[in-house]
Amino acid sequence: MKFERGKNMPTSNYKSVTLKEELVERVKTLIERVGTYHSISEFVSEAVRLRVEAIENQEKLRRANHEG
Repeated sequence: MKFERGKNMPTSNYKSVTLKEELVERVKTLIERVGTYHSISEFVSEAVRLRVEAIENQEKLRRANHEG
C-alpha cells in the first residue's frame, strides 16, 4: 500500500491538521499490518469521530447525573 501526500484529496469541506511524524509512521505501520483502513486520513477521521462521540457521551452522563 502506497501513501501519497495530497493525492486525490477532495477540495471542499475538508481541513488539514499537523501530526508528529512519529505518530503518522505508527499509523501507517498499523494500517499496513492490519489492512482495515485504506488511508491515514480514513483512520484519523474514524479515530477522531470515536473520541468526539466518547467525550459527548461522557458529557451527557455527567449532565444526567447532575440533573437527577
